[in-house]
Amino acid sequence: MKRNYHVKFLNEKDTVLVEQICAECEDYFKIEQGRTANSDDARAILTDLPEGKTRFDKFVMAILDEEESPIGLIDVVTDFPKKGEWIIGLLMLVPKARKAGMGRVLHQVIQDWAMDGGASSLRIGILEENEAAKGFWEHLGYQKQEEKTAQYGDKTHQVGVYTLQI
Repeated sequence: MKRNYHVKFLNEKDTVLVEQICAECEDYFKIEQGRTANSDDARAILTDLPEGKTRFDKFVMAILDEEESPIGLIDVVTDFPKKGEWIIGLLMLVPKARKAGMGRVLHQVIQDWAMDGGASSLRIGILEENEAAKGFWEHLGYQKQEEKTAQYGDKTHQVGVYTLQI
């Protein structure tokens, strides 16, 4: 995989780009929803907000290689669920970009950005059956704080809530 990449901040006009990345990451959506992603899922990634947050608190970014091909997607909400804790709603890489160290690099960028923004911890929810994700986040030092039940599409999940002090 190529090592040169850049980040593009996205908005609602970028639904097609988000759909493209989601289509390549169908393995995740099959775990999460029991089906492949659709345009509603892409729109939701761009626009869904936690209670009490505004579009100015949410950042969705595409990771693009030097040929402008999308290789990943990041969704971060600042100061949620409390001030000083940022939640990573999504850090998703297309299959060809996985297992090459890119996830660790992107996480470090998010961590540095969060620290610069005054955060003292990061938070992520991990679907219990997503073993690869659990291993990745635990390897980065995240620790499970609690477990919740969540509904995505027609599927009900146990979701581990993990945090990392930064």
